[in-house]
Amino acid sequence: MKTHYRFLWLFLFQLPLLSVSCNKNQPVQPTPVSARLVNTIHLDQLYQAVKLNGADVGLINIYSEYPDYKWVADDDEGAACVDDIARTVLFLVNEPDLTTNTAKQDKLRKLTEFVLQMQSDNGYFYNFIFGNLSINKSGSTSINQPNWWSWRALWSLTEAYTYYKTADPALATRLQTASQRLVTNMVRDFGSKAQAYNFVKGLKIPTWLPYGSGSDQAAIMMLGLLNYQQQTPDSQVLKLIGTLGDGIVQMQFGGPDQVPYGAILSFDNGWHAYGSDQSYALLRVGKALNRADWIAVAKREIDNFYPYLLKEGFLESFDVSQQGTVLTFGKKSRFSQIAYGVRPMVWAALELYDQTKDAQYVTLAGQLAGWFLGNNPAKATMYDKTTGLGFDGITSDTQINKNSGAESTIEALLAFQRLENYPDAVTQANKYP
Repeated sequence: MKTHYRFLWLFLFQLPLLSVSCNKNQPVQPTPVSARLVNTIHLDQLYQAVKLNGADVGLINIYSEYPDYKWVADDDEGAACVDDIARTVLFLVNEPDLTTNTAKQDKLRKLTEFVLQMQSDNGYFYNFIFGNLSINKSGSTSINQPNWWSWRALWSLTEAYTYYKTADPALATRLQTASQRLVTNMVRDFGSKAQAYNFVKGLKIPTWLPYGSGSDQAAIMMLGLLNYQQQTPDSQVLKLIGTLGDGIVQMQFGGPDQVPYGAILSFDNGWHAYGSDQSYALLRVGKALNRADWIAVAKREIDNFYPYLLKEGFLESFDVSQQGTVLTFGKKSRFSQIAYGVRPMVWAALELYDQTKDAQYVTLAGQLAGWFLGNNPAKATMYDKTTGLGFDGITSDTQINKNSGAESTIEALLAFQRLENYPDAVTQANKYP
């Protein structure tokens, strides 16, 4: 179930690919160094304005390839997707110059409109659009079902709602209506699940999260639902948030001296780096709802598991088994390492600093963000501050994938957008070039 659906494409797929545009698709050129770590030049070059269902929308093209970084599409999945465009909405709505930068305002509006246009009649969202601007309604990573892209759509729409409530009340109302349609489904499909358990390799695993034990997806659900609850209070939504958070808590195993060192497993008995926003979600939602127990679980992972990952040179995934009270690692994989596996930890460490004001978490966030700047097994730059390129991954101790697709680029920008507000973390991260 838990396959990062673009993982094999990014690192293995070498067949000729379809170019989906030409006019703005120019090689990335370095820009002068600015005070910001965030550089949007490559993201801007992935952007494309088109018409969809008669509406003006924006696309973020999913792949661009080294060395000239022209757009390419996946013939099976599509050319752009809600997953990446929702990420970009999150990024743009938090840009410090949004209220004065008309270009960013225009992109935000068109990208938000794309997300709205991808909502299906059943309330869930389709994910991919093909190069001919037809929606992929049948692919397993695109169908309108309870899955990653629907949760990201909710998170992005509820983040954008706060901005548009003042900037464009009519659009804000549309965002609220779309969110309500989705949330109604979420309450129906997840709000009444029995809090039961299965045993997987000796571990007691909850069954009421997405796909049974998908704590990674549950974290994204919580972040969107918290925004919605704060904007449109609803007792059923509040109950669902609690149910999801309690399920995530049940996926934590080990501690300071016991494998896997307080890691919150992603699904069943496995952990993967990508999308591990559980601690960030528990911290942010826990603070809002006064759930000290959730905050403590997140702190346990950050205090013990994150330093373990740094010591190991980061990991891609592992399995855990339990016999009696003894927990042991099974299969452990170091590669491939991607931006989507690092950004969640940077956010969580900074959020814990905000809540505790303990400087060790600023240092930790900087060490983790250093992965982008050379603190990684390949000692390679994975985010180029002069071009805005976020490279697609580390494949071994000596090799990186120098393609620069939407996910890698946006996740890098999200990490540094947050990090640049903490000068000491920036100083720490910059020790690694």
